Amino acid sequence: MAEEYWRAKYLNELVGTFILILLGDGAVVVSVLTGGFDLFGVAVLWGFAVMFAVYWVGGVSEGHINPAVTIANAVWRDFPWKHVPGYIVSQIVGAFLAAATLFVTWSGYYQQFNEANNVVTGEPGSSITGMTLWTFFPNPAFAGVKIGDFQTLNEAAFLVSFPQAFFSEVVITAILVGVIFALVDDWNPMGTRATPAISAFLIGLLVAALVQYEAPVSMAALNPARDLGPRIFGYLAGWGEIAFPGPRGGWWLPTTSTIVGGIIGGGLYDLLTRRYVKELEEQDIEPEEPAVHDEERERPAGGS
Repeated sequence: MAEEYWRAKYLNELVGTFILILLGDGAVVVSVLTGGFDLFGVAVLWGFAVMFAVYWVGGVSEGHINPAVTIANAVWRDFPWKHVPGYIVSQIVGAFLAAATLFVTWSGYYQQFNEANNVVTGEPGSSITGMTLWTFFPNPAFAGVKIGDFQTLNEAAFLVSFPQAFFSEVVITAILVGVIFALVDDWNPMGTRATPAISAFLIGLLVAALVQYEAPVSMAALNPARDLGPRIFGYLAGWGEIAFPGPRGGWWLPTTSTIVGGIIGGGLYDLLTRRYVKELEEQDIEPEEPAVHDEERERPAGGS
């Protein structure tokens, strides 16, 4: 029965990550291929994607939908390490299937966009369509990667270096995981006052804010599966070297930086906040009953 329950958790992580990427990357697809969203709209849709995914699967799998969250829970909480690989594989597969679904559904728009802008999938310049599914640094839409002239991200490399992209992803993922830990922390009165549904809503708002802030730098990966699953699909779907190894060979950066950021964020929350709220909670003494004077004792109940 226990193994069957864990299989149900894996399946729900797959479903939750599928929803996350379908709606989140779907917003980027609409933005790039139709111009239907600006950055604010994309950020809001990513926030909704997180909320809806957690609403669906959180009751079974806790709604990690992110290897960085799973690994941080294994490092700093009691999530069993033996189930970390199952969660991560499920998350990557869910993201892969969502990217495939988007590509099939929007294939006509991809073809029309390529023809109208002289973009050839897999050739330099096709990062502008690859970014609909996985991440680049700097963001092609903000880095002067002009549609149709085949300018590569290598030419815009001065905008965001490897260390800058890595550092930026570490920072935003640390904030994400730290806030998640705070919201689900039984010791933290700020966390325990939020129901799971409200917590999912607040995490969605945080993701929207982080995407809005960081997307021009490295597209705010925040999640290894969000990048790696669609990147694998993009490689198989014809983007080839634009996906692996990617411009400047940076395919590994979104995965490693977000994992490092998640571990740091969880540790900082425990070090800077949790241990103090825990101490305060443990030292909390119930107030003594107020002293009752003899004349009050003798007063009839309800009397005045």
